[in-house]
Amino acid sequence: MKASSDLLHALLLVLDDDEVSSQLRSATEKLGFEVKICNDYHSVESTIDHHEPDVLFLDMHFGRRDGVEILALLARKNCKSRIYVIGAMDEKILESACRVGLQFGLDVGGFWETPIEIADIEERLALELDRRSRFSSDSFREAIGPGEFAIQYHPIIVVSANRNTSIIGVEVRPHWEGKRGSIVWLSQILPSMLENKLMPEFNYLLMDKALESYCDWLETDLDLGITVCMNESNLIDLNWPDRMIDIVDKWAVPHNRITFAIEQHAMKDRSGLALSALTRLRINGFSIALDSMGADIEELDELLHIPFSELRLKRVLVNQIGKNMEAEFNVSTLISLAAKRSIQTCAVGVKTPEAFTFLQDSGCTTATGSLFGKSLPVTHVAKFFRSEFSKRVG
Repeated sequence: MKASSDLLHALLLVLDDDEVSSQLRSATEKLGFEVKICNDYHSVESTIDHHEPDVLFLDMHFGRRDGVEILALLARKNCKSRIYVIGAMDEKILESACRVGLQFGLDVGGFWETPIEIADIEERLALELDRRSRFSSDSFREAIGPGEFAIQYHPIIVVSANRNTSIIGVEVRPHWEGKRGSIVWLSQILPSMLENKLMPEFNYLLMDKALESYCDWLETDLDLGITVCMNESNLIDLNWPDRMIDIVDKWAVPHNRITFAIEQHAMKDRSGLALSALTRLRINGFSIALDSMGADIEELDELLHIPFSELRLKRVLVNQIGKNMEAEFNVSTLISLAAKRSIQTCAVGVKTPEAFTFLQDSGCTTATGSLFGKSLPVTHVAKFFRSEFSKRVG
């Protein structure tokens, strides 16, 4: 497959709805994309062979074909485009299509139900342009240097049955400043970081930088835990436990203040290496959090031999609270299952007071999300910690 060299920002619309095509073309051309529309399977195949777009919008309803067939075609072509799935159908189906694309090894950025809010498209693509302009020409190895990235912190809030709330910790969120002034988060460039095999080294630098700030908080008696999300590539790095212990001891931070968050699927795929690494960290006093989609409670039950101390309910699951009874049942069951085994639970991505109340009633231990405010720069953490946080939730 040939990469597109003559199109600076190429966008391919794979759909056969003329009205939606017209709306998307108009919105994306204003952002500087050169747009091509394909409305049949063979035109998609021909276009991908000659010019791989930077971004691709794929309609799941596609004439006599369906979007999953197109995803399979793109996988066979080793397509590297950022793909967004769209369609006038239940979001469960769209979410499932995204998972299929990810399983195919494609770079799937998310989905939209139609009719589409054009403002949402414009915002997402503006960030996509920023991500590409920031990292397309720069060396990724230079981008992970200590002075190249900054850290913001998500507050982690105690969820108590009496409705009182307080900040108990922070989650580390690395970011870069885009050339257009927006923030580029790690998740937006993660595929390229993994492709360049930079995640293990980056996580060492991230940990070192985060603990430098953390030491300043400890000196002012700021009693906070700190959570750092680790990529599954760390689990196959035999030096990871030793390197992490050395970094933490360098800054003289108590081990019990630190939680490493790991994806559930990584534990399953690399169970031998992961179990060894995480057991060593637990022996040395660190906490381990398991990020779970909650899709298969029986599978989670099988993972209880892994020495994790916290179950984190992922954003995609928490966002369904108040919208989907099945998701609510899944959340409450997971919380109950964890509590019976003395495992704490943390809900990630809480947006609404209704979701927060549901989590309180279900017995969730902690939570994080936009309901509690935006991510904080390091200089604002102490002020936030000492404020009367309960007024924010009401």
